[in-house]
Amino acid sequence: MPRRLILATAAVPMLFLAACGGNDRPESSARSSVPGKAFGDSMVIRTTDGTMNLGLARDTVFMGLTDSVLTAARTDMARDTEETSSAIGRTIEKLVKKSVGNALQMKLRYPLADIDTVRYRDAAIEFKYRNKRRMSFENVSQSGHKALDSFDPGEAQRFVDFVNAAIHKERGGTQ
Repeated sequence: MPRRLILATAAVPMLFLAACGGNDRPESSARSSVPGKAFGDSMVIRTTDGTMNLGLARDTVFMGLTDSVLTAARTDMARDTEETSSAIGRTIEKLVKKSVGNALQMKLRYPLADIDTVRYRDAAIEFKYRNKRRMSFENVSQSGHKALDSFDPGEAQRFVDFVNAAIHKERGGTQ
């Protein structure tokens, strides 16, 4: 029971991401890319601790948990099965695990049309939005600090340059 409680508590911040977009995976072309490297219209960078991805796939910037974190969570949830004596208890356990698993896979997404510009300043990535929603990249935290403060400076700057070039291209060379 404690392991499940810890996993569910860790998933709470990601539940907010669930409200921000579906699981249509516009970043699927970026999924196989090497972190910090651009492939066509896609690029993904990873936090220095390897827990979060920030990427651009086609016309959408996204942030979410890395595949290794998702795999570890799925393995942990599969291993964490208690002998539940009642059918209702087993049903609730399955529902909770499915909900947490789905929430962990959700990604926060912003179309480039909603982003004015991006910059790297004071060891953090900063987004300036044209259309800022309630949940933005600045709201995502991990281990007690902002996720946007958690990227390698070189990779962060390359990502910022890549996204700004994509914004410029999408708007026909004008901003």
